[in-house]
Amino acid sequence: MIVGIGELLWDLFPDGTRIAGGAPFNFALHCHQLGHAATIVSRVGDDELGRALCEQVRSLGLNDEYVQIDRKHPTGTVR
Repeated sequence: MIVGIGELLWDLFPDGTRIAGGAPFNFALHCHQLGHAATIVSRVGDDELGRALCEQVRSLGLNDEYVQIDRKHPTGTVR
């Protein structure tokens, strides 16, 4: 099992597009797309962005079992 540990966030673009990102997430996703068993270990906020990010992770075929929910801090974003 390949494990990406660290950032899981939204890349936000001026046109309103948002793409799931973060280097460890991208690494795990690309490994998964190449046919390897992969997962992400991270933490997102207990907010709409965090819930949407977990849904996006699942829709891309990765497991979000090791994504913790942070009740104090918002989900990370990069503009």
